[in-house]
Amino acid sequence: MKFERLKALYEANANVHYKGKLCEVISINALKKTAQVAEVDQMFPPVVEVKVSELD
Repeated sequence: MKFERLKALYEANANVHYKGKLCEVISINALKKTAQVAEVDQMFPPVVEVKVSELD
């Protein structure tokens, strides 16, 4: 995925796929081109920082 598309999805509060799981975007880092994502529908999901290119 490209960073511009991720930024648009983040602003629209949309979800993304990461390793076959539906995740919500918690925050994005424009300098590093990374995003912090957490799995949807879990009580206390672990937050993972991933490169934008790894997201679907």
